[in-house]
Amino acid sequence: MSKSDLLRIQDVRDAYRLIGECRDLGNDPALWERRMAEGLRRLIGAPAATAGEGLWVRPAGPINPVSTFDAGLDPRGHERLMAYIRENGTVVDPIFRALQHTNGALVTRTRRQLVPDAEWYRSVSYNEHRKVVGVDHQLTSISQVSDAGAISGIGVYRAIGERDFTGREQQLLNFFHEELGGLIGRSLVSCMEPGPEKLSPRLRQTLACLLEGDSEKQVAARLGLSPATTHQYVTALYRHFKVRSRAQLLAHIIKRMGREGAWARSLTGSPAKPSAAIKSRPR
Repeated sequence: MSKSDLLRIQDVRDAYRLIGECRDLGNDPALWERRMAEGLRRLIGAPAATAGEGLWVRPAGPINPVSTFDAGLDPRGHERLMAYIRENGTVVDPIFRALQHTNGALVTRTRRQLVPDAEWYRSVSYNEHRKVVGVDHQLTSISQVSDAGAISGIGVYRAIGERDFTGREQQLLNFFHEELGGLIGRSLVSCMEPGPEKLSPRLRQTLACLLEGDSEKQVAARLGLSPATTHQYVTALYRHFKVRSRAQLLAHIIKRMGREGAWARSLTGSPAKPSAAIKSRPR
């Protein structure tokens, strides 16, 4: 590795600054992942970037994208990206086929390290997707964030005709992803975490009442339910959020909620009374 490929102090500072910006938005995956994609354009010096989460048990199975966000793509480029996801483009993409058999919980590679030029420029992935939106060289990073196969994926792109990514840029993206990957599912809410937006209206109301401090008896009275039905709803909430007690449930939700996050928005106004769902009771 040449001296020019080594990370500099300013690179590390810039990476941590972007991670801090993501953490500030950590209660909402749509916000922090978009901010990450936009920040990586500046950090790496690339015109476009994508970020998202998915499930990928390498090397046995194909990648299953769960979320995708982009920065720097025009409306046509964004629509082409969404079409690529809808059409399961990763299944035939030579970059992801090569990554599938690349060992390591964190893998960061340039396209040329994975796919020779001759194969790349003949591929459907280049000719029907990348070329259409004017991008070519790609730097891809995949971080495994759970033993169950959950991954975080990042891609940064050069316009057609621009230079390939340098060793320093590859090292920088790898460093950034290594530091950020350990925060997903902790201080950064994951798109794959069970959230209140997937609950039925009745379960959201029950959860909102519990967050206000109501006992199961009080929840039943407020919502006009029997105690047995209320207990069934509370048990269903435990299963949904993979917790074993009311204390664990409340701690999990409050930690994730934030003031402006998607979880807070999905619960606001849910209880059957005028007060906001996440407003605390006076002490």
